[in-house]
Amino acid sequence: HFGCVFHGTLLEPDGQKQHCAVKSLNRITDLEEVSQFLKEGIIMKDFSHPNVLSLLGICLPPEGSPLMVLPYMKHGDLRNFIRDESHNPTVKDLMGFGLQVARGMEYLASKKFVHRDLAARNCMLDESYTVKVADFGLARDVYDKEYYSVHNKSGVKLPVKWMALESLQTHKFTSKSDVWSFGVLLWELMTRGAPPYSDVNSFDITVFLLQGRRLLQPEFCPDALYTVMIECWHPNPERRPSFSELVEPISSIFSSFSGEHYILLNTTYVNIEKLNPYPSLFASTHLTPSSSSLSSDPTTSTSLPAQSPLFCRVERACCT
Repeated sequence: HFGCVFHGTLLEPDGQKQHCAVKSLNRITDLEEVSQFLKEGIIMKDFSHPNVLSLLGICLPPEGSPLMVLPYMKHGDLRNFIRDESHNPTVKDLMGFGLQVARGMEYLASKKFVHRDLAARNCMLDESYTVKVADFGLARDVYDKEYYSVHNKSGVKLPVKWMALESLQTHKFTSKSDVWSFGVLLWELMTRGAPPYSDVNSFDITVFLLQGRRLLQPEFCPDALYTVMIECWHPNPERRPSFSELVEPISSIFSSFSGEHYILLNTTYVNIEKLNPYPSLFASTHLTPSSSSLSSDPTTSTSLPAQSPLFCRVERACCT
């Protein structure tokens, strides 16, 4: 996980100075982890896309933690930006952020790179409000215990509420599991950063999804964009669109959308409607709730909400 993050200045060989962020990686301790860190860093160094955060360099000091040198992102991470009450993004602004993420992920997928932790918190905004997909694979920023759960066997912390169903079951990640996470990111954008599955315990999320349940359409999300989300959450990875197949429809929805609609903060999403976009997989796979790859912890797990499989806004705030 990241330790401290410093605002620094990078001195280029030609004497030019560049604002940068320097992140210490205080959990990378053994040689195998350092080797993996360097391998992925070498891959990242070659990334060049306006919607992907570039890696400026890696520093391995004689003592202390490895350091990552990254471009300085003036507006911070996407989730905190859209949650900030001082900002007032329109629905179209939020869709535009999603389109930029899709383009960045299309590029990463073309490079055969799997992100594994795609979420609004792991995308950054520069001074011109350009979104940069970031934090891919090298280290995990644990945002909050609500989002991450510990797998009992490996002790690895995972962003379970953004993970694809097959990743929850097998801990294997592909570009198609990134597509699932992208669908959750779109939902985050359309709710201005509401926590997904807010009343489902992390240890229960696998069972919840196996029952065919998904997140409900946010109040001001266009129908066409919600259809894209549902396609991203197909239980069969092969039935999900690729990022290349996502860019065009999202771009079309974005271009055709008009109006200055705003999404207000301080809303809550809870289970109230019965609507399963996908059939339960228990019958076809002979699975039972106890077969979840994330074993229930009796001290933390709660029963699944009985009212509904999906989520809807309870506290309504008008947009004008």
